[in-house]
This record gives sequence, C-alpha cells and structure tokens, in this order.
Amino acid sequence: MSSGPPIELPRRTLLLTGGALAALTGLTGLLSGCSAAEGAGPDRTGEAAAGGDEGLRRRAARDSSKLLAHYDATTGAHPDLAGALTPLRETVAAQLTALQEDDAPAPASAPPVPSDASAALDELIAAERTLAEERLRALEGAPPELARLLASLSAAGSVHVYLLGEARA
Repeated sequence: MSSGPPIELPRRTLLLTGGALAALTGLTGLLSGCSAAEGAGPDRTGEAAAGGDEGLRRRAARDSSKLLAHYDATTGAHPDLAGALTPLRETVAAQLTALQEDDAPAPASAPPVPSDASAALDELIAAERTLAEERLRALEGAPPELARLLASLSAAGSVHVYLLGEARA
C-alpha cells in the first residue's frame, strides 16, 4: 500500500463515518416513533419483551461507552494518532447517544494503552472487531427497530476496523 498525503485518511474517514452517522440519525428518528410493543414478535409479550429489549439496549450503550473510553485513552497516550482517531471517536460518541435513553451508562474506565502506537491501534482494532461481532450476534434476540440499529452499529464498527488498519499501514 502506498502512503498518501496525511489528509487522505481523514477525508475517507469523513465520507465513511458521515454515511454511518446519517444512518444512525435516521434510525434514531425511527426509534423515537416506535413503541416496544410494535417491535415485539408473536412470541414476545408485554413487560418481559420490553425488559429484555431495554437490557440489550443498555448493554449496547455500556459497550459503546467502553469503546469511547478506549479511543480517549489511545488518543491520550498517542496524540500523534488524534487526526486519524478523532472522526472515529466522534462516530462512537454518536452511537452512544443513539443508544442512550434516560439513563446514560456511567463513564467507562480507560483501558491501559501500549506505549507502541502500532500495538495501540491493534488493540483498538480488536476492540472494534469484537464489538461489531457481538452486535451481530445480538440481532437474533432483538426487536426489529433495535436490530436495525445494532446492524448499523456493527457495520460502522467494521468500517472502523478497516480505517484503523489503514491508519496503521
């Protein structure tokens, strides 16, 4: 891979994350108009479905909060990576906002960050990949509107994995 000018990655990041943010914004609007009962399938009823759905949403918000802390810790340990990480971090913050309802998760503690920038990016890539895979697995038990949001978040995470790999190269 050839190395382009420093602005190449941020432009690509802006285009890809802009699309993800647009999708999140549209889904957030969709979610605000849907009730838990509308998304419940034939075998999901009343409070049990709503409680499980809220737990899934809270868990997803908690995971996004942890990922946001990971971005912050990596940027703090490696300020030279801020140009590449800031747009991705902003997307994760928007994801957290889309997942939050009245009760925001407590801020997650920052994980330890390797002193080597490449190793730090590898850990961030692994965190993004793991979360994207977890969100895909959660689709099966989610009501349609939450499943669409989780699928969108998983897709955005996959884009982040790609972009982080490009930043490392």
